Amino acid sequence: MDALVKTWAAPLADKGRLITNTTIVAVERDALAPDQWQLRAQNVDGSSGVYAGFDVVLFALPAPLAQDIQGEHRTIWEEQLAKVETAPCWTLMIGFAHAVRPGLTTLGPQWNAARSTHHRIAWLARESSKPGRTQVERWTVQASPQWSQEHLNDDPARVQAKLLRAFSEVTGIRATPSQVEIRRWRHARTMMPLGQSALWDDESQLGMCGDWCLGQRVEDAFVSGLELALAIR
Repeated sequence: MDALVKTWAAPLADKGRLITNTTIVAVERDALAPDQWQLRAQNVDGSSGVYAGFDVVLFALPAPLAQDIQGEHRTIWEEQLAKVETAPCWTLMIGFAHAVRPGLTTLGPQWNAARSTHHRIAWLARESSKPGRTQVERWTVQASPQWSQEHLNDDPARVQAKLLRAFSEVTGIRATPSQVEIRRWRHARTMMPLGQSALWDDESQLGMCGDWCLGQRVEDAFVSGLELALAIR
């Protein structure tokens, strides 16, 4: 799902200018250089660190998460962000390697994507039908907002089993998948967008972008990021 941005970021990674597997837990002014920002980080190995010397900080993540790490500076857009509403989504990704056997190209329905009225599933798509994909039949299944919220803190294995059962009921596919992955996104869907393309504060040199600014489509995320980039000066 992140293949596009990985491709765009590859030149930065090749030059050693991209740091991954790091969680930023706080953004604050540098005591030694008050006009600059420093980022407090938590690494995957449990260690912590500080990255300093930034003139501009841009948040390209869900609004609630951005506010959490802004600390005392969260008041800059507190009023605007208060109206943004998001919803979680459990997502199931499955693959059926045996669908590539001679004479068997696909399993189940002839359609490749559909909105579902099943109480557990809102949307499902046959990823392998897209150009340039492998022959292995793959599906992405998105749970409904209400069901995802009701089961937000359930055990992932239990959620996976329930969505697999629902997938079988919707598609008629009874085969056991060879690959299964379950993911939970707490802020996957935008229920109430910000209503403007991005947020930029010229005085603090802080900015925010994301699909939640305009809606919930990938195009919204792209436009938001582009508009924020154009606002920086």
